[in-house]
Amino acid sequence: MKVAVEKLDKGRVKLNIEIPAEEVKQELDQQYQKIRKSVAIPGFRKGKAPLNMVKARFSGYVQADVLQKLIPTAYDNAIRDEELTPLGEVDIQPPYDQLELVEDQGFTFSALVNVKPEILLPDYSDFQIDKSSVNVSKEDVDQRMKQLQEIHTDYIPIEEERTVREGDCVNMSWQSFLDGEQGESEADADIDIGSSNIFPEIKEALIDMQPGEAKAVDIDTSQSQERQPDDPLEGREVHIEFTLNTITQKQLPELDDEFARDLDHENYDQFYATIWNEMVEEEKNEQYRRQQAEIRQQVVEKVEIEVPESLIERYVQESLTNIHAQLEQEGRTAEEAEIDLEEMPNQLHQSFVADTKSTWFFDEVSAREEIEMTDDELDIEIRRIAERQDRDPQKYASLLKASNRVEEFRRQMRDEKIYRYLIEHASEKESLIITPS
Repeated sequence: MKVAVEKLDKGRVKLNIEIPAEEVKQELDQQYQKIRKSVAIPGFRKGKAPLNMVKARFSGYVQADVLQKLIPTAYDNAIRDEELTPLGEVDIQPPYDQLELVEDQGFTFSALVNVKPEILLPDYSDFQIDKSSVNVSKEDVDQRMKQLQEIHTDYIPIEEERTVREGDCVNMSWQSFLDGEQGESEADADIDIGSSNIFPEIKEALIDMQPGEAKAVDIDTSQSQERQPDDPLEGREVHIEFTLNTITQKQLPELDDEFARDLDHENYDQFYATIWNEMVEEEKNEQYRRQQAEIRQQVVEKVEIEVPESLIERYVQESLTNIHAQLEQEGRTAEEAEIDLEEMPNQLHQSFVADTKSTWFFDEVSAREEIEMTDDELDIEIRRIAERQDRDPQKYASLLKASNRVEEFRRQMRDEKIYRYLIEHASEKESLIITPS
């Protein structure tokens, strides 16, 4: 078999495939002999009809059958021999119904298909990321300790008999109603009126209230609360009934050994050091996430990988179809779901290209650097994650297998190894240093 590869535009190739005459003849002869043995032709015993008569009667059937065998096999062999990765369906030219086999002659056809492009990996040091040393200042730790102090504040009822004032803290019982249905409630809630987390309607209603007094308010949800940019209550009917139990004042715990022991630490110095170490680990993890994002962005923007346009178009159209179906199922319009259908195709296009380029790049790095996730490593990682989530490792592993997510999990863990490899070999990002004049 001869194969000539012709590269077309936009990630598409044309395979010109020639099947030798002897192979064509062999397949035709086998099919005609098979039919001759199995079909009864008037005037002849089964298997005794002249071959020319069999060919005359069953030529069309045999041609179609042999083509259905020869073409897919030849195409698969060509893809394997040329080390190509096909993407999507293949277009055979000429079409099957226009093809004809001739005995003792070779047979040529073309296959047009999108293929995964050849990926030329850059020097990993071309990637520039922030590798600066993690620094958590004492001031940052002090701020964290103050936050812990606030969290463990006691609210003490005041002795003075008076109404609620600005700046007070209160203890109240409340019941919420969402779209007329009973929602969340709390019988002993300590609230700081000055906090930004309290609805302004409740804050306003509390002022001048007496302990034991009850009120009800409707919350304005026509616009999202500033504290929640994606407020799930926006546009819904929210009604809250509450009773003021008592007016309170904050009593902050002292930051001392007693406070540390209450939180299961030996003393305050040891507690402080533990928090500092935790904050350093948090910052290291945050830096690692930033480094991952920097690597991925540079892969998308700088590495030359051509994603076939037909592949992108198919993804965009399928995604838009799914979005319309989901909206119809939910009985919502695109405007109600805050979906910009004019901008959505462009967003889907960009996200698909970025995801595809990243996936192909990581596959290529995995192959070149032989970075894989072995079964033993996978088992260890599954156990580690299960224990971190306080789950039974065997049940967690069984859940992954039952949902066919083991290989997806393996790929995610492999990509983590690749990220760490790339981060290790990346260059330090040059800092912009401005000196005073």
